[in-house]
Amino acid sequence: ILSQGGAVWGVLNGWEVPNWFAPEGVQAKDQYSWRWTQKGHYVAEEVKAVRTAVGLVEMTPMTKFEVSGPGAEAWLDGILANRLPKAGRVNLSHHLTKNGGVQAEYVVARLENGSFYLISTPRAERWNFDDLSKLLPKDGSVQLRNVTNERGCFTVVGPKAREVLQGLTEMDLSNEAFPWFGVKSGTVGLATDVRMLRVNYEGELGWELYHPLPYQRQLLQAILAAGEPHGLRLVGYHALESLRLEKSYRAMYRDMNPELTAWESNLDRFIRLEKGDFIGKAALVRQKQEGVKQRSVTIAIDTDGASSLIHEGVYHEGRLVGRITSGSYAYTLGYDVAFALLPVELGTPGTKLQVPILGDLRKARVIAESPYDPEALRGRM
Repeated sequence: ILSQGGAVWGVLNGWEVPNWFAPEGVQAKDQYSWRWTQKGHYVAEEVKAVRTAVGLVEMTPMTKFEVSGPGAEAWLDGILANRLPKAGRVNLSHHLTKNGGVQAEYVVARLENGSFYLISTPRAERWNFDDLSKLLPKDGSVQLRNVTNERGCFTVVGPKAREVLQGLTEMDLSNEAFPWFGVKSGTVGLATDVRMLRVNYEGELGWELYHPLPYQRQLLQAILAAGEPHGLRLVGYHALESLRLEKSYRAMYRDMNPELTAWESNLDRFIRLEKGDFIGKAALVRQKQEGVKQRSVTIAIDTDGASSLIHEGVYHEGRLVGRITSGSYAYTLGYDVAFALLPVELGTPGTKLQVPILGDLRKARVIAESPYDPEALRGRM
Protein backbone atom coordinates (compact mmCIF):
# COMPACT_ATOMS: atom_id res chain seq x y z
CA ILE A 1 0.00 0.00 0.00
CA LEU A 2 2.81 2.42 0.90
CA SER A 3 4.69 1.53 -2.30
CA GLN A 4 1.54 2.35 -4.27
CA GLY A 5 1.58 5.69 -2.46
CA GLY A 6 5.06 6.44 -3.81
CA ALA A 7 7.19 5.31 -0.86
CA VAL A 8 10.91 5.83 -1.33
CA TRP A 9 12.31 3.15 0.94
CA GLY A 10 15.19 3.31 3.37
CA VAL A 11 16.38 1.04 6.18
CA LEU A 12 16.31 1.46 9.96
CA ASN A 13 17.69 -1.32 12.17
CA GLY A 14 16.79 -3.91 9.53
CA TRP A 15 13.28 -2.53 8.95
CA GLU A 16 12.26 -0.98 5.66
CA VAL A 17 10.98 2.55 6.28
CA PRO A 18 9.61 5.19 3.89
CA ASN A 19 12.00 8.16 3.74
CA TRP A 20 9.62 10.26 1.62
CA PHE A 21 6.79 9.79 -0.83
CA ALA A 22 7.19 10.54 -4.53
CA PRO A 23 4.09 12.03 -6.18
CA GLU A 24 2.70 10.61 -9.39
CA GLY A 25 5.10 11.15 -12.26
CA VAL A 26 8.19 11.31 -10.02
CA GLN A 27 10.51 8.30 -9.78
CA ALA A 28 10.30 6.66 -6.35
CA LYS A 29 14.06 6.63 -5.91
CA ASP A 30 16.11 8.54 -3.37
CA GLN A 31 18.15 11.53 -4.50
CA TYR A 32 21.53 11.39 -2.80
CA SER A 33 23.44 14.64 -2.48
CA TRP A 34 25.16 16.83 0.08
CA ARG A 35 23.08 19.66 -1.38
CA TRP A 36 19.33 20.21 -1.64
CA THR A 37 17.56 18.24 -4.35
CA GLN A 38 14.09 18.24 -5.87
CA LYS A 39 12.80 15.85 -3.21
CA GLY A 40 12.86 18.72 -0.73
CA HIS A 41 9.71 20.10 -2.38
CA TYR A 42 7.86 16.85 -1.68
CA VAL A 43 9.18 16.57 1.89
CA ALA A 44 8.02 20.17 2.44
CA GLU A 45 4.51 19.17 1.36
CA GLU A 46 4.51 16.30 3.87
CA VAL A 47 5.61 18.66 6.67
CA LYS A 48 2.93 21.18 5.67
CA ALA A 49 0.25 18.47 5.75
CA VAL A 50 1.14 17.61 9.36
CA ARG A 51 1.17 21.26 10.39
CA THR A 52 -2.07 22.26 8.60
CA ALA A 53 -4.14 19.10 8.00
CA VAL A 54 -3.15 15.52 8.90
CA GLY A 55 -0.43 13.01 8.11
CA LEU A 56 0.17 9.30 8.67
CA VAL A 57 3.61 8.07 9.68
CA GLU A 58 4.49 4.37 9.60
CA MET A 59 6.19 3.79 12.99
CA THR A 60 6.11 -0.01 13.23
CA PRO A 61 9.91 -0.32 13.75
CA MET A 62 9.68 1.34 17.20
CA THR A 63 11.05 -0.85 20.00
CA LYS A 64 8.21 -2.03 22.26
CA PHE A 65 8.43 -3.76 25.66
CA GLU A 66 5.84 -4.85 28.23
CA VAL A 67 6.64 -4.85 31.94
CA SER A 68 4.27 -6.55 34.39
CA GLY A 69 4.15 -8.39 37.69
CA PRO A 70 3.77 -7.42 41.38
CA GLY A 71 7.24 -5.87 41.47
CA ALA A 72 7.02 -3.96 38.17
CA GLU A 73 6.31 -0.50 39.59
CA ALA A 74 9.07 -0.52 42.20
CA TRP A 75 11.55 -2.03 39.74
CA LEU A 76 10.93 0.56 37.02
CA ASP A 77 10.92 3.39 39.55
CA GLY A 78 14.42 2.40 40.61
CA ILE A 79 15.66 2.52 37.01
CA LEU A 80 14.01 5.56 35.42
CA ALA A 81 14.86 9.16 36.30
CA ASN A 82 11.31 10.48 35.91
CA ARG A 83 8.30 9.65 38.06
CA LEU A 84 6.17 6.83 36.70
CA PRO A 85 2.88 7.91 35.11
CA LYS A 86 -0.45 7.11 36.74
CA ALA A 87 -2.81 4.53 35.22
CA GLY A 88 -4.07 5.72 31.85
CA ARG A 89 -1.24 8.22 31.47
CA VAL A 90 2.02 8.48 29.51
CA ASN A 91 5.34 10.27 30.06
CA LEU A 92 8.90 10.44 28.79
CA SER A 93 11.50 8.79 31.02
CA HIS A 94 15.21 8.07 30.79
CA HIS A 95 17.32 5.14 31.90
CA LEU A 96 20.68 6.63 32.85
CA THR A 97 24.12 5.17 33.30
CA LYS A 98 25.74 5.23 36.76
CA ASN A 99 27.62 8.33 35.55
CA GLY A 100 24.43 10.15 34.56
CA GLY A 101 24.69 9.52 30.81
CA VAL A 102 21.61 8.56 28.81
CA GLN A 103 21.44 4.81 28.27
CA ALA A 104 17.89 4.84 26.90
CA GLU A 105 14.85 7.06 26.39
CA TYR A 106 11.39 5.52 26.82
CA VAL A 107 7.86 6.65 26.27
CA VAL A 108 6.27 4.98 29.29
CA ALA A 109 2.55 4.21 29.35
CA ARG A 110 0.83 2.75 32.39
CA LEU A 111 -2.10 0.71 31.14
CA GLU A 112 -5.37 0.39 33.05
CA ASN A 113 -4.48 -3.17 34.08
CA GLY A 114 -1.42 -1.85 35.92
CA SER A 115 1.19 -3.12 33.48
CA PHE A 116 3.65 -0.83 31.69
CA TYR A 117 4.24 -0.37 27.96
CA LEU A 118 7.67 1.01 27.02
CA ILE A 119 8.58 2.43 23.60
CA SER A 120 12.05 3.41 22.43
CA THR A 121 14.04 3.99 19.25
CA PRO A 122 14.24 1.14 16.73
CA ARG A 123 18.03 1.31 16.87
CA ALA A 124 18.05 0.21 20.51
CA GLU A 125 15.87 -2.90 20.54
CA ARG A 126 18.53 -5.49 21.44
CA TRP A 127 20.60 -3.10 23.53
CA ASN A 128 17.66 -1.89 25.64
CA PHE A 129 16.26 -5.38 26.14
CA ASP A 130 19.66 -6.72 27.21
CA ASP A 131 20.16 -3.84 29.67
CA LEU A 132 16.75 -4.29 31.28
CA SER A 133 17.02 -8.09 31.35
CA LYS A 134 20.24 -7.87 33.37
CA LEU A 135 18.48 -5.71 35.96
CA LEU A 136 15.48 -8.02 36.50
CA PRO A 137 14.99 -9.23 40.09
CA LYS A 138 15.83 -12.87 40.69
CA ASP A 139 12.54 -13.60 42.50
CA GLY A 140 10.40 -13.55 39.34
CA SER A 141 8.29 -10.60 40.55
CA VAL A 142 8.80 -8.72 37.25
CA GLN A 143 8.13 -9.99 33.74
CA LEU A 144 9.76 -8.25 30.77
CA ARG A 145 8.57 -9.06 27.24
CA ASN A 146 9.86 -7.77 23.91
CA VAL A 147 6.70 -7.26 21.84
CA THR A 148 8.32 -5.28 19.02
CA ASN A 149 7.28 -7.84 16.41
CA GLU A 150 3.78 -8.27 17.82
CA ARG A 151 2.48 -4.74 17.27
CA GLY A 152 2.58 -2.30 14.40
CA CYS A 153 2.25 1.45 14.83
CA PHE A 154 0.75 4.26 12.81
CA THR A 155 0.98 7.87 13.96
CA VAL A 156 -2.00 9.94 12.83
CA VAL A 157 -1.03 13.55 13.49
CA GLY A 158 -2.13 17.05 12.58
CA PRO A 159 -4.96 19.47 13.45
CA LYS A 160 -7.49 17.19 11.71
CA ALA A 161 -6.30 13.95 13.36
CA ARG A 162 -9.29 13.78 15.69
CA GLU A 163 -11.74 14.17 12.79
CA VAL A 164 -10.06 11.32 10.91
CA LEU A 165 -9.91 8.89 13.83
CA GLN A 166 -13.20 9.59 15.62
CA GLY A 167 -15.23 7.97 12.84
CA LEU A 168 -13.19 4.76 13.18
CA THR A 169 -13.63 4.17 16.92
CA GLU A 170 -16.27 4.26 19.64
CA MET A 171 -13.70 5.70 22.05
CA ASP A 172 -14.36 9.36 22.81
CA LEU A 173 -11.34 11.28 21.50
CA SER A 174 -12.35 14.65 22.94
CA ASN A 175 -9.96 16.57 25.18
CA GLU A 176 -12.16 15.88 28.18
CA ALA A 177 -12.35 12.12 27.67
CA PHE A 178 -8.89 11.57 26.17
CA PRO A 179 -6.45 14.25 27.33
CA TRP A 180 -2.95 14.97 26.10
CA PHE A 181 -0.48 12.31 27.32
CA GLY A 182 -3.29 9.82 27.88
CA VAL A 183 -3.48 6.16 26.83
CA LYS A 184 -6.54 4.00 26.13
CA SER A 185 -7.06 0.59 24.57
CA GLY A 186 -9.97 -0.20 22.26
CA THR A 187 -11.14 -0.97 18.75
CA VAL A 188 -10.18 1.13 15.72
CA GLY A 189 -11.65 0.06 12.40
CA LEU A 190 -11.69 -3.73 12.64
CA ALA A 191 -8.57 -3.81 14.82
CA THR A 192 -9.11 -4.76 18.46
CA ASP A 193 -6.78 -4.15 21.41
CA VAL A 194 -5.32 -1.02 19.81
CA ARG A 195 -3.26 0.96 22.31
CA MET A 196 -3.81 4.62 21.48
CA LEU A 197 -1.26 7.02 22.99
CA ARG A 198 -1.99 10.71 22.68
CA VAL A 199 1.66 11.62 22.15
CA ASN A 200 3.77 12.13 19.04
CA TYR A 201 7.17 13.18 17.72
CA GLU A 202 5.76 15.93 15.51
CA GLY A 203 4.35 18.46 17.99
CA GLU A 204 0.72 18.49 16.83
CA LEU A 205 -2.60 16.99 17.86
CA GLY A 206 -2.21 13.29 17.26
CA TRP A 207 -2.22 9.68 18.40
CA GLU A 208 0.16 6.76 18.06
CA LEU A 209 -1.83 3.59 17.37
CA TYR A 210 -0.09 0.40 18.53
CA HIS A 211 -2.12 -2.41 17.02
CA PRO A 212 -1.75 -6.21 16.82
CA LEU A 213 0.28 -6.78 13.67
CA PRO A 214 -2.30 -8.98 11.85
CA TYR A 215 -4.56 -5.90 11.57
CA GLN A 216 -1.85 -3.79 9.91
CA ARG A 217 -3.12 -3.76 6.32
CA GLN A 218 -6.82 -3.35 7.13
CA LEU A 219 -6.17 -0.58 9.64
CA LEU A 220 -3.96 1.31 7.19
CA GLN A 221 -6.63 1.11 4.50
CA ALA A 222 -9.30 2.28 6.94
CA ILE A 223 -7.25 5.29 8.09
CA LEU A 224 -6.36 6.29 4.53
CA ALA A 225 -10.01 6.11 3.47
CA ALA A 226 -11.16 8.13 6.50
CA GLY A 227 -8.40 10.66 5.95
CA GLU A 228 -8.95 11.33 2.26
CA PRO A 229 -11.68 13.98 2.77
CA HIS A 230 -9.40 15.75 5.27
CA GLY A 231 -6.33 15.91 3.04
CA LEU A 232 -4.38 13.15 4.80
CA ARG A 233 -0.89 12.57 3.39
CA LEU A 234 1.58 9.77 3.88
CA VAL A 235 4.63 11.15 5.70
CA GLY A 236 8.18 9.80 5.63
CA TYR A 237 11.12 9.92 7.96
CA HIS A 238 12.79 12.89 6.25
CA ALA A 239 9.77 15.03 7.11
CA LEU A 240 9.80 13.58 10.61
CA GLU A 241 13.35 14.88 11.08
CA SER A 242 12.25 18.42 10.22
CA LEU A 243 9.15 18.20 12.42
CA ARG A 244 11.02 17.02 15.52
CA LEU A 245 13.79 19.61 15.14
CA GLU A 246 11.21 22.41 14.99
CA LYS A 247 10.03 21.21 18.42
CA SER A 248 13.56 20.75 19.88
CA TYR A 249 12.86 17.04 20.38
CA ARG A 250 16.22 15.37 20.83
CA ALA A 251 17.15 12.09 19.16
CA MET A 252 18.67 9.12 20.97
CA TYR A 253 22.32 8.34 20.15
CA ARG A 254 22.80 11.72 18.48
CA ASP A 255 21.60 14.43 20.87
CA MET A 256 21.49 12.03 23.85
CA ASN A 257 23.88 9.17 24.51
CA PRO A 258 25.75 7.43 27.35
CA GLU A 259 28.71 9.83 27.04
CA LEU A 260 26.64 13.00 27.53
CA THR A 261 25.03 13.51 30.91
CA ALA A 262 21.31 14.20 31.23
CA TRP A 263 22.16 17.78 32.20
CA GLU A 264 24.39 18.23 29.12
CA SER A 265 21.61 16.88 26.90
CA ASN A 266 19.21 19.47 28.41
CA LEU A 267 16.82 16.89 29.86
CA ASP A 268 16.25 18.74 33.15
CA ARG A 269 12.44 18.69 32.92
CA PHE A 270 12.43 14.88 32.81
CA ILE A 271 14.70 14.39 35.85
CA ARG A 272 13.11 14.07 39.31
CA LEU A 273 15.88 14.27 41.89
CA GLU A 274 13.24 14.56 44.64
CA LYS A 275 11.92 11.03 44.03
CA GLY A 276 13.51 7.87 45.43
CA ASP A 277 16.82 6.50 44.29
CA PHE A 278 17.39 5.65 40.62
CA ILE A 279 20.38 4.68 38.49
CA GLY A 280 22.65 7.69 37.97
CA LYS A 281 21.01 9.91 40.61
CA ALA A 282 24.12 10.28 42.77
CA ALA A 283 26.17 11.31 39.73
CA LEU A 284 23.57 13.90 38.67
CA VAL A 285 23.49 15.42 42.16
CA ARG A 286 27.27 15.67 42.21
CA GLN A 287 27.41 17.18 38.71
CA LYS A 288 24.80 19.77 39.61
CA GLN A 289 26.81 20.79 42.67
CA GLU A 290 30.03 21.02 40.67
CA GLY A 291 28.35 22.96 37.86
CA VAL A 292 27.53 21.85 34.33
CA LYS A 293 30.07 23.21 31.84
CA GLN A 294 28.37 22.44 28.50
CA ARG A 295 24.78 21.98 27.36
CA SER A 296 22.77 21.12 24.28
CA VAL A 297 20.99 24.18 22.90
CA THR A 298 18.86 24.85 19.84
CA ILE A 299 20.44 27.00 17.14
CA ALA A 300 19.23 28.47 13.86
CA ILE A 301 21.54 28.48 10.82
CA ASP A 302 21.16 30.62 7.71
CA THR A 303 21.13 28.13 4.84
CA ASP A 304 21.21 28.30 1.07
CA GLY A 305 21.47 25.15 -1.01
CA ALA A 306 22.84 22.83 1.69
CA SER A 307 22.04 21.93 5.27
CA SER A 308 23.80 20.89 8.45
CA LEU A 309 23.86 17.19 9.19
CA ILE A 310 25.92 16.11 12.21
CA HIS A 311 29.28 16.82 13.89
CA GLU A 312 29.93 20.16 12.20
CA GLY A 313 32.04 22.46 14.33
CA VAL A 314 30.44 25.54 15.89
CA TYR A 315 32.47 28.76 16.03
CA HIS A 316 32.14 31.91 18.12
CA GLU A 317 34.18 34.96 17.11
CA GLY A 318 36.42 32.75 15.00
CA ARG A 319 37.12 30.21 17.75
CA LEU A 320 35.91 26.58 17.75
CA VAL A 321 33.60 26.29 20.79
CA GLY A 322 31.37 23.27 20.19
CA ARG A 323 29.78 20.86 17.75
CA ILE A 324 26.42 20.02 16.23
CA THR A 325 24.84 16.73 17.31
CA SER A 326 22.06 16.77 14.69
CA GLY A 327 20.43 19.25 12.35
CA SER A 328 18.48 19.72 9.14
CA TYR A 329 16.27 22.14 7.26
CA ALA A 330 13.11 23.16 9.13
CA TYR A 331 10.48 23.47 6.43
CA THR A 332 7.92 25.31 8.56
CA LEU A 333 10.47 27.90 9.68
CA GLY A 334 12.53 28.37 6.52
CA TYR A 335 16.00 27.87 8.00
CA ASP A 336 18.15 25.12 9.45
CA VAL A 337 17.57 24.06 13.04
CA ALA A 338 20.24 22.10 14.88
CA PHE A 339 21.30 21.08 18.35
CA ALA A 340 24.71 22.32 19.39
CA LEU A 341 26.79 21.30 22.38
CA LEU A 342 28.14 24.60 23.68
CA PRO A 343 29.77 26.04 26.80
CA VAL A 344 27.02 27.13 29.18
CA GLU A 345 28.02 30.79 28.94
CA LEU A 346 27.37 30.78 25.18
CA GLY A 347 23.96 29.09 25.41
CA THR A 348 21.91 32.27 25.78
CA PRO A 349 19.39 32.95 22.98
CA GLY A 350 20.77 35.60 20.64
CA THR A 351 24.42 34.50 20.88
CA LYS A 352 25.93 34.81 17.39
CA LEU A 353 27.76 31.79 15.98
CA GLN A 354 29.14 30.39 12.74
CA VAL A 355 28.79 26.87 11.34
CA PRO A 356 30.78 25.57 8.33
CA ILE A 357 28.58 23.82 5.76
CA LEU A 358 30.36 22.37 2.73
CA GLY A 359 33.22 24.79 3.25
CA ASP A 360 31.12 27.93 3.65
CA LEU A 361 30.95 29.57 7.07
CA ARG A 362 27.25 30.19 7.70
CA LYS A 363 25.79 32.65 10.19
CA ALA A 364 24.01 31.01 13.13
CA ARG A 365 22.49 32.02 16.43
CA VAL A 366 21.25 30.41 19.62
CA ILE A 367 17.45 30.43 19.80
CA ALA A 368 14.94 29.50 22.50
CA GLU A 369 13.87 25.89 22.80
CA SER A 370 10.99 24.69 20.61
CA PRO A 371 10.94 27.45 17.97
CA TYR A 372 7.63 26.04 16.70
CA ASP A 373 4.75 26.35 19.21
CA PRO A 374 6.94 26.84 22.31
CA GLU A 375 3.95 26.61 24.67
CA ALA A 376 2.87 23.24 23.18
CA LEU A 377 -0.65 24.44 22.53
CA ARG A 378 -0.98 22.49 19.28
CA GLY A 379 -0.75 19.10 20.97
CA ARG A 380 -3.56 20.05 23.36
CA MET A 381 -6.04 21.05 20.63
